[in-house]
Amino acid sequence: MRISFHGALLVVLIAVLVMMTVGPARQLWDEHAQIRADQKTLAAGNAKATELTGRIEALQNPAHIEQLARDQLGYVRPAETLYIVGQPQAHPSSAPASPPSKAAAARRSLLDLAWAGLRAGLPTP
Repeated sequence: MRISFHGALLVVLIAVLVMMTVGPARQLWDEHAQIRADQKTLAAGNAKATELTGRIEALQNPAHIEQLARDQLGYVRPAETLYIVGQPQAHPSSAPASPPSKAAAARRSLLDLAWAGLRAGLPTP
């Protein structure tokens, strides 16, 4: 079976056309993937912007500012008295503390040793 000139030319032309369309098709596919990734990034940015807008609006409310100051900073109004209720702490034993062993002293970090050296040189109040 012999291929004619026109048949071979047709095969070559079809191959050239296929190769010419592969590049742009791949580029189009990559651009669509980039668009999908950008849309996800945009959606995340919009969600963050909405969250920050809500925080800005909340921080413009004086009652919210007062509540933040009370909760986080412990502020009270001039006529109020602040009571702090905590867990009772265990009383330290009256027995003198034994000096640390050599193994415990060897485990102390360089920062602990330097701090102990500085404190030893400071006058006691």
